[in-house]
Order: sequence, then C-alpha cells, then structure tokens
Amino acid sequence: MKISVYLFAPLMLAACVSRPVPPAEPVTAEIDAPEPDCSAESFSIYFEEGATELSEESDAVMDAVAASYSRCDIYKMEIEGHADASGDSATNEVISAKRADAVLAALETRGVDAERVHLVAYGDQGAIKTGGVEAPLNRKTEVRLIPES
Repeated sequence: MKISVYLFAPLMLAACVSRPVPPAEPVTAEIDAPEPDCSAESFSIYFEEGATELSEESDAVMDAVAASYSRCDIYKMEIEGHADASGDSATNEVISAKRADAVLAALETRGVDAERVHLVAYGDQGAIKTGGVEAPLNRKTEVRLIPES
C-alpha cells in the first residue's frame, strides 16, 4: 500500500495545485506605433497609344495608390488624365478624360471614395516631343494624394 501512495502522491499533488485564473478584462499592451507618413504622394499610370483601358501592369500601381489612400484619412485625391500630341486636340481631350475615368473606376473597386476625388483632363497640353518625334511620355494618368489642410 505504501508503494501505491508514493506512486500516486505526485499525481494527487498535481491535481490540487491551483492554476492562475485568467483576468476578467482582456489585457492589452500599448504599442507606440509610429504615425503613418501622410505626406503628398504621386503615382503615374501609363497607357498604350490611343488606349483608355488599364493594363494588367497598372494593377500594382492601383493597389499602391489604394493602400496609401487608406493609410491616411486626410487625403484628397486628384486624377489628371494626359494624352500625347499625336492626333487632334479634341480627340486627345476625350482620351485623357477616359483615362482619368478608368483610373477612378479601378480605385473605387479598391475602396477609394469618389466624393474626395477631383478629375482633370489635360488632353495634349504639356505633351512632350523629342526631336520632332512624338514620345509616349504623356500617355498617362497621374494620381496625386494631397493632405487636406
């Protein structure tokens, strides 16, 4: 009988040991997270000649814009559509407006509030020519995130 008491004593002792009671309120630790950087940012989305649809490559830029926008709730956004200098000015104005609309639509699917967005279509204004040759540098839409003051 002494042997069985010696064998079971540690088990009985372990059963009697009290475990700590979990706190009634959840314990939260305060973490000093740095404030997000909400300075002005600019993103460019380039298009093929005459195109107004976003390319697959522009998805990464759209994701970056949406992430920056959601990080700071103090942003207003400007979307500026541009076209190159090929073609007539009226057509370039329409193309630049459609490019800005396409970017806005893509950003809306990522949670951007269209009420806080200002669209501008510049057409071929400021189009860049190098050596008399039309360059594709102005076939773009620029997205600017601007902190509201």
